Amino acid sequence: MVERRDLLKGAAMTAAGLVAANAEPAAAKSAGTIQLATNITHPGVDGKLLVNKPRAYAIMEEMKVDGLIALNPTNVYYLTNTRPAVMKMQWQYAAFATFARDTTRPNFLITSSSQGWDIANGDRETAPLIGFGMATNWRDYINASAEQKKIEPKVGGRKYPVLENTVLTQREQGWMDSYNMPTAATPAWALVKALKEAGLRKGRIAVDDMRIKLLLEEIGQADGIEFVPGDNIFRHIRMVKSEAELALQRVGGKNNQDAAMAAVKAIEAGMTFAEIEHRFRAEAAARGNDLVFMLAGVTQGLFPDGKAVKGKPFLIDAVSSYKEYHGDFGRMVCIGEPNAEVLKRAKASKIGREAAFSVIKAGKSWREIEDIARQAQIKAGMPAETIISQIHTVGLQHSDHPTRSDVFFNAPMDHVLEENMVITLDLPHIHVGWGAGHNEDLIRITKTGFEAFGDLSDPLVVI
Repeated sequence: MVERRDLLKGAAMTAAGLVAANAEPAAAKSAGTIQLATNITHPGVDGKLLVNKPRAYAIMEEMKVDGLIALNPTNVYYLTNTRPAVMKMQWQYAAFATFARDTTRPNFLITSSSQGWDIANGDRETAPLIGFGMATNWRDYINASAEQKKIEPKVGGRKYPVLENTVLTQREQGWMDSYNMPTAATPAWALVKALKEAGLRKGRIAVDDMRIKLLLEEIGQADGIEFVPGDNIFRHIRMVKSEAELALQRVGGKNNQDAAMAAVKAIEAGMTFAEIEHRFRAEAAARGNDLVFMLAGVTQGLFPDGKAVKGKPFLIDAVSSYKEYHGDFGRMVCIGEPNAEVLKRAKASKIGREAAFSVIKAGKSWREIEDIARQAQIKAGMPAETIISQIHTVGLQHSDHPTRSDVFFNAPMDHVLEENMVITLDLPHIHVGWGAGHNEDLIRITKTGFEAFGDLSDPLVVI
């Protein structure tokens, strides 16, 4: 049996990029070196904008809004296919995106003008950039009056020099053509320019962050705009995926399951939650996914003995993302031969999944499917008090769907399944003092059933 220190050494080698890049990813139990995938590219509908435009227009019409403004990084990426570097640096106002209901109007990415280099590479479809730089007369705005704030600052920015008497490559020329001086001095004034071009200087506009309203009010540019809280509107749009999104999520979901199973098969008695999470992180990275979270134990990180113990069942719930699109996968794990009660509960969990999947399709309500799975498990012998049966969408967020807007806190809605929703049916069973199990698979809803984004394997994994 391989020692845990060897397992972690192999994972660390992956993170350092010291493994062969031309080998297949690890798929079987192996505590040695993790092999890197070679196909980490945009698959399918290569590089197309992610936003589901027909659905966006329909939802905006239904909600009676003239446009959208995004500040949330998830929604900016969704509308523009771009995650600006300054967003990763966590600038307060790193980027905005606009989307007009008027189909004749352009939609914009508003961010640091430095992002022009990335966009000029032309490796994917993006929204037009309105860049901001810096205010050269910023001293004029120290303790500025309300009237002074309404005056747009003078804009400055960096212009890179070009070597004389040289022929630029096509890519270099593209960079220079796009990387001009910024359009506005500040994020707020760049947003004003985008709204003007988009025909959104007046009207009813949904924003995913009400700081947008405060920002425009501060410079006296909010007159004529009715700002509507828009987080749920974005979620209503995003919960049904475009073909470009589905292409990414098929890869992300499969990568996530493969990484989770590879990590599970490397588990040994005595391993801690941190060691299991570390292994999953490395397996996900080897396939081109980024770790979101990993649960292992009875609940998150909870092993009753502080470590995995032979014969004591526990759950794993693994989430990682590919090009920002999440996979979600869960199973029941037992080290060594499972006892009769473990087998009984694993069988009941599988029966619940099969009962739900036999009827799942577009047009069914979430609550109906959840209840079918729950009742089938109880009938098969699962203790009713241990069962959790819950549907949630999966996409750019672990849960992409909207919640109720008629209360001031998140409350669940009984949604109806629609074609091209990507969901999981969460079926964990948790019994403190006994152990836990899980059964979760990523699927796309179709008119007549579903498409699995992974292998519908047995809920119980024995190692």
